[in-house]
Amino acid sequence: MGVERGIEGLRRVLAGVRFPVSRDTVVTAALDAGADEEMVSALRAMPAAEFNEENEILRAVPLPDAEPDAHTEAARVRERDRHD
Repeated sequence: MGVERGIEGLRRVLAGVRFPVSRDTVVTAALDAGADEEMVSALRAMPAAEFNEENEILRAVPLPDAEPDAHTEAARVRERDRHD
């Protein structure tokens, strides 16, 4: 079936993950959940680190700016700055 795109899909993937977790484990969880290539690529672009909580991953994953509800905090700031 697969997961939905963007931040909500990523949250669903992370709901099944036990922390602390490595980037590679998150990528594997996303693949197992049926994530699309865009999400998997974004997860692979995260630093190779150990993450202790969901919010660390949500801040680290470079979700596309084109998805309004899928922005990381950094992407929201960039978009807000572009519109000011």
